[in-house]
Amino acid sequence: MANQDNANIFSVESAHKVPNAKHLRRQSKIYSPEEFLALPMVQEFIKNNPKQYFVHEETGEQLMAQELAELYCSVNNGKKLKKALRRSFGDKA
Repeated sequence: MANQDNANIFSVESAHKVPNAKHLRRQSKIYSPEEFLALPMVQEFIKNNPKQYFVHEETGEQLMAQELAELYCSVNNGKKLKKALRRSFGDKA
């Protein structure tokens, strides 16, 4: 009689049960733009491709070209954002 308090002993579930996500995205740190630009991999990328990163002199705004922005999305697991970015630049992906 010890199993009487268990709700799903006979594999019965309520109809309004909220389903759990089957595949959770890998939990990783989300980098701020400053942290991202401080990474050694990104520093080397900017050194090899100087036109990928630009700082506006008057406002101090940081601007990234398409390749660097896609790399930022990849590092932060932003698959949907990366897809939208590619579409806005005209690439079909």
